[in-house]
Amino acid sequence: MNLYQILLVIAAYFIGSIPFAYIIVKLVKKIDIRTVGSGNAGATNAARVLGKWGFISVFLLDAFKGFLPVFISRHYYGETMVTLVVAAVVVLGHTYTVFLGFRGGKGVATGAGVFLALAPKEIGIGLVVFIIVFLATKMVSAGSILASITLLIAVCLMSNWFALKVLTAVIVFFVIFKHRSNIVRILKGEENRFVRKKKEDE
Repeated sequence: MNLYQILLVIAAYFIGSIPFAYIIVKLVKKIDIRTVGSGNAGATNAARVLGKWGFISVFLLDAFKGFLPVFISRHYYGETMVTLVVAAVVVLGHTYTVFLGFRGGKGVATGAGVFLALAPKEIGIGLVVFIIVFLATKMVSAGSILASITLLIAVCLMSNWFALKVLTAVIVFFVIFKHRSNIVRILKGEENRFVRKKKEDE
């Protein structure tokens, strides 16, 4: 890797590390998101404090920070290992952010942004699955897990880029690993559901 590529990788980590959930919740509610709900600095936990618009705002910002460095890398360096390293690092930046003591989110929104740049058709299929599962269960975690698995299957079937298939598998298994406590609660029937907040609570 040359100097520019190394700098891009470093930039990807710090871009991924921007804790939008923490920032927005802190600005709006003066609350440290790490002290509520799951303690994760992600869109789902932001929704517990700010409602659906908090979820949407954080999700879109986290997705954009995943998309941007990967899009730039693919534009300049194409389908190379540099681009895949950038993709992996930006997700790690989100889940292990230097700005919050290496305690971030679970990588779903940022991963969605990454794959929007790498495999837009495949992530589109995953998004459809997420919406269907979420509407059926009202569980963001269930939608995220099944959408991730769908994404992996779609990439394996539709992409000719072998290294992308490997990276997708790694990221998907990592996301599932980060959701291990959610999986336990789903199996026990104890997982939290995303329900509309009463207007007086909003």
